[in-house]
Amino acid sequence: MFLISCVKHYNLDILGLAETHITGDKVINFEGYQWFGLNRKHIHVRAKSGSGGVGILIRNGICNEFDVTIADNDTEGILWIKLENKTCANNVLYVCVVYLPPENSTRAVNVHEFFDNLMTKVYTVPQGNAFYMCGDWNSRCSDFADSITGINNLPDRHVVDFQCNSYGKVFCEFLTDVSCCILNGRNTILNDYTYVSTRGLSVVDYCVVPYEMLDIFNKFKVTRTSLIIEQICANGKFDLQKIIPDHSLLTWEITLKFSQSNKNAAPPKNNRKTKIKYDIKNLPEDWLSSESAVDDIDSIIQNLEVSNVMEAELEKRRSEDHHLKMTKRCGQLENQLRLLERSKKRSIANAR
Repeated sequence: MFLISCVKHYNLDILGLAETHITGDKVINFEGYQWFGLNRKHIHVRAKSGSGGVGILIRNGICNEFDVTIADNDTEGILWIKLENKTCANNVLYVCVVYLPPENSTRAVNVHEFFDNLMTKVYTVPQGNAFYMCGDWNSRCSDFADSITGINNLPDRHVVDFQCNSYGKVFCEFLTDVSCCILNGRNTILNDYTYVSTRGLSVVDYCVVPYEMLDIFNKFKVTRTSLIIEQICANGKFDLQKIIPDHSLLTWEITLKFSQSNKNAAPPKNNRKTKIKYDIKNLPEDWLSSESAVDDIDSIIQNLEVSNVMEAELEKRRSEDHHLKMTKRCGQLENQLRLLERSKKRSIANAR
């Protein structure tokens, strides 16, 4: 199987798949991995095969270290997986795989509702937990800004596709609303087109990550299918005309900054503070008359003054950081209010 050869060759820990074309309750069985899928429920009666669908393959070694559960699968084309470390419940990673049907497809959806549903879920990810969203977004966003210029100081994004479609602008607005950015073209080994076929070249597949966690995602790489075929020696092994995908493989590495605490560890011992007493009965009356003693006291006073200044500066920075976080949270709440308002207007319009 072409997919199995790819996973083995590239030694992937987690693989997100868009357009799985699996029907009913069928799954992908792959030795050494566990499958988590969301198949398209409603297939046309005349359809000869399945369509749409998303899923994630996770290596057994990862599943041995993490409790892996489906966090959300309520929206067709959006699957969220939660990985919670078995030894420390505070260490959590969320993974989302997305498939947004093309704008002119017979299975096209309301793009605003699609991104609104995705935004709602992003806001439920606990503060500080790492997450990423990947898949086929069918959004060509050219060199549109994926952050608020002047506020979010992000590295420039290397762009290879300067074309756009109607989804592109909505996609970038969604990114600024949820404080996320495109990984493609950042922290990159090789950036390239993600869709390559006889019909043309484009970038419609992306990995999306939080601004504040961009530094933990590295070595982003796009590998065209033609190169995959060469690297896994697929010619002669498979009927490539039937199974060859027209989307590239996107890979990257994640450095998770997890805490080392263990929920099974013994509670810390009750360490009492030891009081230190000094015997000053035998101090000479002229102990302050020596120049060295005065210098030592001056040095201690200066160190205390410097320490106070540094503490004041740290407190100021903490206050500024708190203010920045509160400003960001207020922005998120405003976005949620706008989301609710748009949903309310659509509901009223549909009722009419």
